[in-house]
Amino acid sequence: MRAKIFMFIAVGIALCFGLSFETYAQQKVIKMGVTAALQKEAGIGSKNASEMAANEINAMGGILGHKIELFFADDEGIAEKGVTAIKKLLFTDKVDFISGGWMSGVGLAQAAHIFDGKKLWLSSGPATPKLAKMVEDNYEQGKYFFRVGCVNSDLFAYDMAIFAEEFFKKELKVTKIALLPESTVWAREMSTYLEKELPKRGLKIVYRDVFDPKRTDFSPQFAQIRAKGAQLLLTVQAASPGVPITNQWSDTKLAVHQAGYSLNSQVTDFWDKTGGKCNYEATQLINGARAPITPKSIAFYDQYVKTYSISPTYTAWGQYDAFYLLKAAAEEAKSLDTEVLIKTLEKMRFVGAAGVISFEKNHDLKYGQEGKQPIWAQWQDGKHVVIFPKQYASGKYISPPWLKKKK
Repeated sequence: MRAKIFMFIAVGIALCFGLSFETYAQQKVIKMGVTAALQKEAGIGSKNASEMAANEINAMGGILGHKIELFFADDEGIAEKGVTAIKKLLFTDKVDFISGGWMSGVGLAQAAHIFDGKKLWLSSGPATPKLAKMVEDNYEQGKYFFRVGCVNSDLFAYDMAIFAEEFFKKELKVTKIALLPESTVWAREMSTYLEKELPKRGLKIVYRDVFDPKRTDFSPQFAQIRAKGAQLLLTVQAASPGVPITNQWSDTKLAVHQAGYSLNSQVTDFWDKTGGKCNYEATQLINGARAPITPKSIAFYDQYVKTYSISPTYTAWGQYDAFYLLKAAAEEAKSLDTEVLIKTLEKMRFVGAAGVISFEKNHDLKYGQEGKQPIWAQWQDGKHVVIFPKQYASGKYISPPWLKKKK
């Protein structure tokens, strides 16, 4: 009889915290599933930051007394592999929550499986607005999705347009743009948005080409960029290593400023990968930088670099904040029940390392002062120097020396 009473009590406790009885009875842990392209920059960053955050939180006693146990699944940045990875986390590892991600096409393929599993999904990677649209279109099905990493691709395209206008147009009198997005889901979305937004700001797109991420020779594109008289090259690339465009830009002394989104250019080893040829390239750090964005930003950056000898990717910033967001939500709600956490998250304003996390009705991140805003940095002598927004600037922009006007 006593054994049965104990079992009922244990089951009740487990249900109160939204965990399976098996998980509670064995270890009283929270099983956190992380999907990531574990062999690529974004996935390495996700894994590193997940381990860093979990170790810190566990050292503080866990979340409501529950230690975090990590389960990783390699999605390889491929949709089909992503589905397999999610099924592993859901059915083999039997995780309690899902986080991570990178490529939008992978996230879209995984979504239905996560929703069917009714798992809270703290997404730190995929930028496509289509995921939040699923929440908007069918709340009861899609409510498990929360974007906690970077803002969606429309918003960081919007931010790119603001940067191009406020910085290059107003300060450097640049008006002619060459646009080179890679042929991935989110990059095409970015390009579509930029094609509408840039002209509104007095910036003319004189050349555009969508390139295969595996492309290594950009001679045809560069010839057109020269012929069209472009002054600024905006790239949008994540699956591409970024090195080919940057190296060829430097080697040929292409007479344009180079800026944009490049996943690999966000990480400090890009200097070595390009042999320093990324010097003078401006890059959009879409989710955190070594700048006083919040009181937590510089401390996280420095600890990450100290631990892993490399700067954090945008996914690393997102993963670190995702774990602490879950902790804050659980403590505010005094519960780990998924339904309770969803309602709590919808009302939260959480100050993370990468910025403020607060949500729109469709569980998308807010943009701006009460949300997140990307940071722009320029490569200068092996380091990222923050140049925009001005309140976070640690230095001034230096034009590539081959662009200086002849006297």
